[in-house]
Amino acid sequence: MKREKKAAWISEQLCVQAAGTCNVYCAYCQNPPDGKMPPLARALAVIKKRGIKSVSLEGGGDPAANPLFPAIVARLRGAGVKNFMLSTNAVALADQALCRAAVRDMDFFTVNFPSHLPELYAKATRSVKFPQALAGLRNLKACGAENRIRLFHIISAFNYKALPGFAAWTAAHFPGVAFVNLTFVRNAGRVNDDPALVPRYRQAAPFVKIALAKLKLAGIKAVVQNFPLCQLENFEGFSFEFQRWRRGDKVLEAGVKTAAPCAECRRCALKPACCGARADYARIYGTAELKTSNRSPAGIRPEGF
Repeated sequence: MKREKKAAWISEQLCVQAAGTCNVYCAYCQNPPDGKMPPLARALAVIKKRGIKSVSLEGGGDPAANPLFPAIVARLRGAGVKNFMLSTNAVALADQALCRAAVRDMDFFTVNFPSHLPELYAKATRSVKFPQALAGLRNLKACGAENRIRLFHIISAFNYKALPGFAAWTAAHFPGVAFVNLTFVRNAGRVNDDPALVPRYRQAAPFVKIALAKLKLAGIKAVVQNFPLCQLENFEGFSFEFQRWRRGDKVLEAGVKTAAPCAECRRCALKPACCGARADYARIYGTAELKTSNRSPAGIRPEGF
């Protein structure tokens, strides 16, 4: 299949829910599946009306585990879609035939992989499917799609201390990934205001910085998301939201709730390029950790992304 060369297509994509169930039970899932899916006809109508060429298959579970996944892709392609991104935990891709088909049809893979350590993976996903998830990642690499993998790593109380080790593991086993996205856990869905699942920013920050440094030294592009800039001193250029501000996009993606009210943030020069602290985080810990900065975001050196 000949792929269209269009650098901006990821920013122009439509999110399409392609699953109603999942094959793991992540403790930090912010949008737990309920067994329901909106009619695909709705998405097809939008695609045809707006001439959309790129979609992200996600939401409500793992699309790759949906038996109707190939049929959904075929219908979307029939409606005119040219580019596909698949959000998956890679468990279903342990099936080599399914993985080969996905590599043929998908342009990029966003792989939710919460730990390189089986015991932490089990705690985060409440499953024993680490071997399958790892096999899925290895199958993607074996099929020549390593450079199309976006490793999505949720920072939680389970794994934040292991972030440097995860960075080293990625560099050793998947050095050719497109990039690594370290995303601070959102207090939504199954998290349900449980501080046992959410670390404090100040607890996670040192480990986040070490992981980002290790990835940079290994030549792997990396970003950190949902983490206030004041907590990333000297590493602000890795911020996903800062990168969005720098290219002229809205700092927060569509559907992401705005920051919690905070006096320190109101006075902060970094505010235009910062995600701030989410209100769901503030419900657990407040905003006392946040600090006012006089630094202009225009003076931050962006990291490669």
